[in-house]
Amino acid sequence: MNKSIKLSALVVAMMLSSGAFAAKAGYATDGVLDNVARNAYGECWKDGYFNKATDGLVECGDKEAPKPVAVAPVAPAPAVVSQIKSFTLSAAGLFAFDKTVITSGNAALDGVVAELKGDKYLKSVAIVGHTDYMGAEAYNQKLSERRANAVKDYLVAGGIPAEKISASGAGESQAKLTEQCSKIKARTQRIACLEPDRRFEVTVETAKEVKM
Repeated sequence: MNKSIKLSALVVAMMLSSGAFAAKAGYATDGVLDNVARNAYGECWKDGYFNKATDGLVECGDKEAPKPVAVAPVAPAPAVVSQIKSFTLSAAGLFAFDKTVITSGNAALDGVVAELKGDKYLKSVAIVGHTDYMGAEAYNQKLSERRANAVKDYLVAGGIPAEKISASGAGESQAKLTEQCSKIKARTQRIACLEPDRRFEVTVETAKEVKM
């Protein structure tokens, strides 16, 4: 019995003394897997060189576990959503009556050019020319097409890519004031009445950023 006790004490003493040189300083280890030796109560064996400030292990309850590092939330990138914008331009501000050369009102088109050039998501611009009912239907169709192309050329000259612009004419097919204005006998007054029918409908396909 005495020999057994002495042998056990010797083993523990050897473990304690070797702990000073183990990877887990201040603790006795099993010498094989470098696991900390524990007593019957599950407590870690410490050697005579143990210093809680420098050697303490979390697994032995001698040191607090490091607190998780707070990570600042990353704001999600804004989503890009398709957007269609439509507006109308009056032909009266751009062309003389029955003409296809832009002679005035360039400020209106310059504003359009500036807006489109500043749009980094610009996909397409569709220009549709319209006329009033006065004149032959075929003539009005050609007139609306030539005017729409004149507007397109102006936008291209302003720096808008030609491949993003389409121009077409609807002639008098979508005139809205024919019945109302056709009753006016005086030609000058009738032309003035029909001014809203002489127009361009512009549809811009673009996109906008939306915060998620």
